[in-house]
Amino acid sequence: MLNTLEKVKSLEQYLTISNTLVDPVIDHTINKLLTREYQRISEMQNRLLTDVNQFETHYAMPSTHFQTQYDNGLLGDDMDFIEWSATLDMLSQIEKQLKWLNIAVEQ
Repeated sequence: MLNTLEKVKSLEQYLTISNTLVDPVIDHTINKLLTREYQRISEMQNRLLTDVNQFETHYAMPSTHFQTQYDNGLLGDDMDFIEWSATLDMLSQIEKQLKWLNIAVEQ
């Protein structure tokens, strides 16, 4: 059975070799999938932002300052700090995904 990426590649190959107009149903379905994924990732971003706000409030420190201090080894390896850093990393990745998905959804 093909995984999702293999299916997408197969669809891309099919559309490339078909040399015909794309079925509106396929186009509509792809748009719906991209929109759904954008919404899902946005919800995840909101949950992570809530977590970041809680860390910032609890430690009375903005995330930019925290990340600099943490990256320089000045805060230690407290579990909260590890989670805060990981949350910021996830947010960074999500922002990249949302940027790409936003471009795809708008087209």
